[in-house]
Amino acid sequence: MAREKKFSTEDIYEETHQLLMSVGYDKFSFGLLASSLNVSRAAIYKYYTNKDELIYDYMISEMEQMVDALEKLDWAADYFAQFQQLFALIFEYSDIHQISFMIPGDRIANEEKMKEKKQQSQVLHKRFFEQIQTFIQTGQQKGHIKNTIPESLIIELIFHSVTIPNRTGLSQEKRADYLQEIICQGIFNK
Repeated sequence: MAREKKFSTEDIYEETHQLLMSVGYDKFSFGLLASSLNVSRAAIYKYYTNKDELIYDYMISEMEQMVDALEKLDWAADYFAQFQQLFALIFEYSDIHQISFMIPGDRIANEEKMKEKKQQSQVLHKRFFEQIQTFIQTGQQKGHIKNTIPESLIIELIFHSVTIPNRTGLSQEKRADYLQEIICQGIFNK
């Protein structure tokens, strides 16, 4: 019997990410993942019982890293520098936002284990959202951001800017810079 190739959870997560971004949720399968990792499907089933469990574990891991990175931002910097850091972080993890839209929410509600994973994901989303909400509120209170614009709309605009399809051919970094400029300064010369 041939010996199974060794791989780590990080290897599984990295390939899962690549496959989800290239083929999407519906076409993602353990067979495709096993082929990408050059292992048997049985080797993956030793880690996960189904693709939803794997995808949620991957997303939770990424979201934990994102929340941790958010908490480590240089909040001592001036407000605009803080906004730039925040925007860069959101763009750094933009794929997670896109992947979360791929997952059908109604399919996993039956399994107790998956309910727990979904709740864990929601708690992380809430922590991230609340920190951004506090940041926006602080900006409005200090006069950096117009307080006539609802904070929820500002947050939606920031988050959904990462889901705008990139048909420009710009690099992710340059695209983020332009979107940040549009959000902060608009498109009109004053």
